[in-house]
Amino acid sequence: MRPQENEILFIFNGRKAHDAKVLGYASSIQKYKVNERNIDKNPLTETQLTQVANDMGLQILDLIDKTSDTFLNEIKAQNFSNEEMMKIVKRHPDILKTPIAMLNGTVFFVHSAYDFVNKGIEIEGVKSKSGNSSEGPSRD
Repeated sequence: MRPQENEILFIFNGRKAHDAKVLGYASSIQKYKVNERNIDKNPLTETQLTQVANDMGLQILDLIDKTSDTFLNEIKAQNFSNEEMMKIVKRHPDILKTPIAMLNGTVFFVHSAYDFVNKGIEIEGVKSKSGNSSEGPSRD
Protein backbone atom coordinates (compact mmCIF):
# COMPACT_ATOMS: atom_id res chain seq x y z
CA MET A 1 0.00 0.00 0.00
CA ARG A 2 2.65 2.45 -1.07
CA PRO A 3 1.88 5.19 -3.58
CA GLN A 4 3.85 5.35 -6.80
CA GLU A 5 5.83 8.42 -7.80
CA ASN A 6 3.47 11.33 -8.54
CA GLU A 7 0.61 9.49 -6.88
CA ILE A 8 -1.40 10.38 -3.79
CA LEU A 9 -2.93 7.48 -1.92
CA PHE A 10 -5.95 9.20 -0.41
CA ILE A 11 -7.60 7.29 2.45
CA PHE A 12 -11.05 8.70 3.19
CA ASN A 13 -14.52 7.87 4.43
CA GLY A 14 -17.12 8.36 1.70
CA ARG A 15 -19.80 9.01 4.33
CA LYS A 16 -18.07 12.15 5.62
CA ALA A 17 -18.82 15.38 3.73
CA HIS A 18 -15.51 16.90 4.88
CA ASP A 19 -13.58 13.98 3.40
CA ALA A 20 -15.36 14.44 0.05
CA LYS A 21 -14.46 18.14 0.06
CA VAL A 22 -10.79 17.41 0.73
CA LEU A 23 -10.84 14.68 -1.94
CA GLY A 24 -11.89 17.43 -4.34
CA TYR A 25 -8.79 19.41 -3.38
CA ALA A 26 -6.58 16.35 -3.84
CA SER A 27 -8.14 15.63 -7.23
CA SER A 28 -7.37 19.16 -8.40
CA ILE A 29 -3.62 18.69 -7.93
CA GLN A 30 -2.36 18.57 -11.49
CA LYS A 31 1.00 16.85 -11.03
CA TYR A 32 -0.38 13.90 -9.04
CA LYS A 33 -2.73 11.03 -9.77
CA VAL A 34 -5.10 10.34 -6.87
CA ASN A 35 -5.58 6.71 -5.87
CA GLU A 36 -8.75 6.78 -3.77
CA ARG A 37 -9.28 4.37 -0.89
CA ASN A 38 -12.80 4.71 0.52
CA ILE A 39 -12.65 2.87 3.85
CA ASP A 40 -16.44 2.84 4.06
CA LYS A 41 -16.48 0.41 1.13
CA ASN A 42 -13.00 -1.10 1.43
CA PRO A 43 -11.68 -1.01 5.03
CA LEU A 44 -7.96 -1.11 5.68
CA THR A 45 -6.50 -4.43 6.78
CA GLU A 46 -4.74 -4.72 10.12
CA THR A 47 -1.40 -4.77 8.27
CA GLN A 48 -2.32 -1.59 6.37
CA LEU A 49 -3.44 0.14 9.58
CA THR A 50 -0.13 -0.77 11.19
CA GLN A 51 1.74 0.59 8.16
CA VAL A 52 -0.16 3.89 8.26
CA ALA A 53 0.42 4.28 12.00
CA ASN A 54 4.12 3.43 11.69
CA ASP A 55 4.59 5.79 8.73
CA MET A 56 2.97 8.58 10.74
CA GLY A 57 4.98 7.76 13.87
CA LEU A 58 1.74 7.09 15.78
CA GLN A 59 0.06 4.31 17.70
CA ILE A 60 -3.17 2.80 16.37
CA LEU A 61 -5.00 4.54 19.21
CA ASP A 62 -3.79 7.89 17.84
CA LEU A 63 -5.59 7.17 14.55
CA ILE A 64 -8.96 6.94 16.27
CA ASP A 65 -11.56 9.69 15.78
CA LYS A 66 -12.66 10.18 19.36
CA THR A 67 -15.64 12.26 18.21
CA SER A 68 -17.20 9.52 16.07
CA ASP A 69 -20.55 8.14 17.20
CA THR A 70 -19.21 4.59 17.30
CA PHE A 71 -16.32 5.61 19.52
CA LEU A 72 -18.50 7.66 21.86
CA ASN A 73 -21.27 5.05 22.13
CA GLU A 74 -19.39 1.76 22.10
CA ILE A 75 -15.68 2.20 22.79
CA LYS A 76 -14.92 5.28 24.88
CA ALA A 77 -15.32 3.78 28.35
CA GLN A 78 -13.24 0.70 27.51
CA ASN A 79 -9.50 0.19 27.45
CA PHE A 80 -8.24 -1.60 24.32
CA SER A 81 -4.75 -2.55 23.19
CA ASN A 82 -3.44 -1.50 19.77
CA GLU A 83 -4.12 -5.02 18.48
CA GLU A 84 -7.71 -4.94 19.71
CA MET A 85 -8.24 -1.47 18.22
CA MET A 86 -7.03 -2.71 14.82
CA LYS A 87 -9.77 -5.33 14.84
CA ILE A 88 -12.36 -2.75 15.93
CA VAL A 89 -11.29 -0.31 13.18
CA LYS A 90 -11.61 -3.08 10.62
CA ARG A 91 -15.21 -3.74 11.76
CA HIS A 92 -16.05 -0.05 12.30
CA PRO A 93 -13.99 2.00 9.81
CA ASP A 94 -15.91 5.16 10.77
CA ILE A 95 -13.75 5.47 13.90
CA LEU A 96 -10.59 6.04 11.85
CA LYS A 97 -9.51 9.69 11.58
CA THR A 98 -9.69 10.64 7.95
CA PRO A 99 -8.72 11.80 5.43
CA ILE A 100 -5.12 10.62 5.28
CA ALA A 101 -2.76 11.28 2.37
CA MET A 102 0.28 9.19 1.50
CA LEU A 103 2.73 10.65 -1.00
CA ASN A 104 6.43 11.21 -1.57
CA GLY A 105 7.33 9.08 1.45
CA THR A 106 5.17 11.07 3.85
CA VAL A 107 1.82 10.32 5.46
CA PHE A 108 -0.38 12.97 7.07
CA PHE A 109 -3.92 13.86 8.10
CA VAL A 110 -5.51 16.28 5.65
CA HIS A 111 -7.74 18.90 7.24
CA SER A 112 -7.82 21.34 4.31
CA ALA A 113 -6.14 22.22 1.01
CA TYR A 114 -3.53 24.09 3.03
CA ASP A 115 -2.16 20.79 4.31
CA PHE A 116 -1.15 19.89 0.75
CA VAL A 117 0.24 23.37 0.08
CA ASN A 118 2.27 23.23 3.30
CA LYS A 119 3.83 19.99 2.00
CA GLY A 120 4.98 21.87 -1.10
CA ILE A 121 2.20 20.64 -3.39
CA GLU A 122 0.63 23.32 -5.54
CA ILE A 123 -3.14 23.58 -5.80
CA GLU A 124 -4.35 26.21 -8.22
CA GLY A 125 -5.88 29.15 -6.35
CA VAL A 126 -4.65 28.03 -2.92
CA LYS A 127 -1.64 29.58 -1.22
CA SER A 128 -0.14 28.84 2.16
CA LYS A 129 -1.84 30.51 5.09
CA SER A 130 1.26 32.59 5.74
CA GLY A 131 1.79 33.35 2.04
CA ASN A 132 -0.85 36.06 1.90
CA SER A 133 -0.16 37.78 5.21
CA SER A 134 0.64 41.10 3.51
CA GLU A 135 -2.66 41.06 1.63
CA GLY A 136 -4.80 42.39 4.43
CA PRO A 137 -7.44 45.09 4.17
CA SER A 138 -6.23 48.52 3.19
CA ARG A 139 -5.89 50.96 6.08
CA ASP A 140 -6.06 54.08 3.89
